[in-house]
Amino acid sequence: MHYGIATGAALLFAGTSMAGDDKCVVIDDKCPVECCKEDPSWCGLFKKSTLYKNEENCFVQKVSLAGRYHGQYLGQSIDHSSGQSFGSQYWEHRRFRLGAKVQFLNDFTFFNNWNIGDSNEQGENLAAGDFFGTIDEMYIKWEPSNFAVEGFYVTVGKQKQKITREFSTSSKQILTFERSHIVNETTDTKAWGVATGFKALGLKHEVGAWLGGFDESADGSGPNWADFDSRGGASYRAEYGLNDNTDIHFDYLFSNNSNGDISAQGNADALALSNYNHVIALGTESSWDLGHCDRKFGLITDVIWGRDRTARSGNEIIGAGSNDAAAGQDTTGFVIMPYIDLTERLQLVGKYAYADFARMQRTQRRAFERNGESRPVMEDVHTLYLGLNYRLCGDNLKLMAGYEYLSADMFTAPNSVDQGSLTGDSWMLGIRTYF
Repeated sequence: MHYGIATGAALLFAGTSMAGDDKCVVIDDKCPVECCKEDPSWCGLFKKSTLYKNEENCFVQKVSLAGRYHGQYLGQSIDHSSGQSFGSQYWEHRRFRLGAKVQFLNDFTFFNNWNIGDSNEQGENLAAGDFFGTIDEMYIKWEPSNFAVEGFYVTVGKQKQKITREFSTSSKQILTFERSHIVNETTDTKAWGVATGFKALGLKHEVGAWLGGFDESADGSGPNWADFDSRGGASYRAEYGLNDNTDIHFDYLFSNNSNGDISAQGNADALALSNYNHVIALGTESSWDLGHCDRKFGLITDVIWGRDRTARSGNEIIGAGSNDAAAGQDTTGFVIMPYIDLTERLQLVGKYAYADFARMQRTQRRAFERNGESRPVMEDVHTLYLGLNYRLCGDNLKLMAGYEYLSADMFTAPNSVDQGSLTGDSWMLGIRTYF
């Protein structure tokens, strides 16, 4: 399959002045119109999560609460070329998390975050299950202030393997409702492990070692503690500052799945790493100051390659024959995401993403799940997203609106009949907040 990838952006600013023998026009650049409005006073509530602070205390310096709520409405319609249609309309408690952060012994941080109710599962009934559902993150980070190696840190516990630009970006700051199909296809969830970072040779580096699975109860609930009966994995990522505007990122994740024959979760209850034996991503993050009220134009890109996936059964209800993907399936794809601040608070975001193989992911997956269907396996997946973010209190409180169009072929296994194609529209409205 051949396709071209074009990424790039440029901004050009010009200024003029007029001068004569006895007069000169001077432009007042200090802010000729009212701008950069301060956040409303009530926005300070999101900053009042500190329970205790005393930098002179030799043991505990700070204790604070941490949490986020992301709620969203989705209206979807996914159509198959056979004439079948799958639609859904619902409000989803996408994320509701509570936790605490403790800074102690000056150089150490303990962080713990829990998914509340079923907010990390179906997300439609927060009262389902225990109040504290599963562990989202739980780690201790050591970041010595005086150390021979610049930028050195060690983090031990359940944490994110920060590969690809979208997956490494926290959901608190993510620009779109959901991450791209190629990103969700090649990543999985936060895993138990250890990560070490440092600066050397003009680069920022991080090396990680991970457990491939975790424990959970038969109904899929429970805290998801580390399971040493799983297989393992490793990661490496590097960041290079190309110039004041652009950073270049290289990410690699290894999940021990025996070239796709055995899941990296091993004998654990659930998978924590990628379904792919190898995931490689090369990405960029760029931003340019628009010269007014800290408004910016930015561009985020990623080219992603996943090699040797574990086998994936497809949806045989749509079309005829089987579209099961055998072990060893590869995928490639890319993400291009420009954004611009239209005003101090209003942000416009666009995203085009491609994957040549992927299981149906968010947001479109829910249209199938809510109609009692399993998620189909697809190829030649294109998505186009356009959205607006209104930041009432920065990322601490923002309203989001977005539309995403999907076009894909159903995956057709070798020697199987054509499975047809899919097209779909997803409309989204949401609120996101964190403290």
